[in-house]
Amino acid sequence: MSFRRRGEIVSGRTSQSAGVPRPVIPSAASTRGTSQYVSRTAFAGGTPKRNLENAFADHVGVKPSILTSQPCISTGSSDIDSILGHQGLPIGSSILIEETGTTDFSSTLSKLFLAQGIVHNRINPSQPNTHDIVVGLDQIWAKSLPGVYRRSKERNREKVQQNESKVSVSNIVNQTNDLKIAWRYGLNQRKNESDDDTIDQYPHYNSQFDITSVITVAPGPHELTCIPNDDLSRALKRIEDIVIRHPNKIVRIAVPLFLNPLIYQNESSAPEIMRFAHGLKQILKKHANQVALLMTINLDLYPRNNPLIVYIELLFDSVIELRPFDPQLHDLMERVYRNQPAKIKHGHLNVYKLPVLSESGLMCVQEMEYSFKNGRRRFEIEKWSIPVEDEEKNDDKKLEF
Repeated sequence: MSFRRRGEIVSGRTSQSAGVPRPVIPSAASTRGTSQYVSRTAFAGGTPKRNLENAFADHVGVKPSILTSQPCISTGSSDIDSILGHQGLPIGSSILIEETGTTDFSSTLSKLFLAQGIVHNRINPSQPNTHDIVVGLDQIWAKSLPGVYRRSKERNREKVQQNESKVSVSNIVNQTNDLKIAWRYGLNQRKNESDDDTIDQYPHYNSQFDITSVITVAPGPHELTCIPNDDLSRALKRIEDIVIRHPNKIVRIAVPLFLNPLIYQNESSAPEIMRFAHGLKQILKKHANQVALLMTINLDLYPRNNPLIVYIELLFDSVIELRPFDPQLHDLMERVYRNQPAKIKHGHLNVYKLPVLSESGLMCVQEMEYSFKNGRRRFEIEKWSIPVEDEEKNDDKKLEF
């Protein structure tokens, strides 16, 4: 029977006998005044991790997710933000928009995604906070980004200001009538509007765009960078270089019409395409605190059962599909809603993956539950309901007993 001293290592030689000094554990007094964000890796010789959630806390286009509190950015469409569950796209994640048929509704969502970044970047011109990247398209396409929707009140206000500059009897009479109406009905409404503005903590998070208009000042190279797609490996290198050059900005990456022969004239092999998709995923992981990705692809060229599409879907955090209606169903809707054209939809919106939620094991597949419409002013998503066609009744027909 042997006895050992207290504090002596049971197995092996002690650190003192081996000539290696014991590690000194810092006390609370010695660590006082040091950063509270130092992680355990600092004691192992690593670098402390950066607090990703607070990296862009002051960004006008970033707000926490209502589900996970992760920082999110808007896709440019409030309806798409709601579909994703987080009221936006979490930073460091990606969304894949698939589309069937010969339509091109997905390009509208790509433009909204980029236009939202341009609007955020121009809120404070002295401190730009966002940069856009487009793969495969040029500056001519970027000039077609939609502008912010101007409400009728704003347009009328400008007209009133122009008319007020002119002195006439009619202007004096109109101003008197406006004062009476404002006294009776307008005061409470203005008070409610001011209260709503105070409650809203993120007034610039999402903008309402007019897809029939064009942004007033076209984005320049300092706001949007166009990368050619002639070489996918070179495109990856340029994307990462641009992200590194803008460390204090949110970078929105858009890859519209991926693998479309009209844009991708140089045919790429399956391994090259897979490396490109995997490289984008690596960029998102490496710069998870500032990068978000949106890609669109047509399923008529590459169906969902294609192994290449299956692999790409696995790499993306969220996947939605735009499936236009069949001609018969579209004709039925036109007959049912012939007196209500605003109710006519363009197709189904199917959900296959949602960011963070699908990775957690939550079943997020929703098919034929939503419908979308590319309206005159905005991209709209609503719950799908089957239109019912009422049989026409002939009033001249007599009842027979």
